Amino acid sequence: MTASYTVPTALPAPADVPAAGIGTPGFDRILEVSPGIRAEALLNVTGTLPFFDTHFPRRPILPGVLLTESMIALAVLAAGDPLLRLRAAEGLRFRRFVTPGDQVRITVETAGAGSDPAESRWKATARVGEATVAAVRTLRLVRGPVAEANGSTASANGSTVEANGRTAEAKS
Repeated sequence: MTASYTVPTALPAPADVPAAGIGTPGFDRILEVSPGIRAEALLNVTGTLPFFDTHFPRRPILPGVLLTESMIALAVLAAGDPLLRLRAAEGLRFRRFVTPGDQVRITVETAGAGSDPAESRWKATARVGEATVAAVRTLRLVRGPVAEANGSTASANGSTVEANGRTAEAKS
């Protein structure tokens, strides 16, 4: 199962950044963007999000995958390349639950160049107050095709890669 989201084509002004929503990465406020170096954003976790009804009814917890997706989205924003996608997340640790009422400060910083010139490496942390709630030692992002809603991906050469990995010609 591949999660997908729309990444802006240019670094947006803070007012143009999508707010976090149901199952989509986003931010309530971007504090800093130093293109290619660092970015920092805030995510306010409200108790009205519908997934809290089932995750978990008696003790609502923000799903870790949504927090991770927000880290990836911030790294893509900081890299300034909307065609970047996740290749790997190394050293991912969740240290504490994020619950309604928490304000999460997400920070991404460049982790140096990878062996592949098309690869972008970032480290990410998420904090609530002074406590680290999640950290990723290395987010490896690469330029690649963008996922479509039907599970296929469109590439720069116009072909379509089906969900099972086979390549088919683009239909016009």
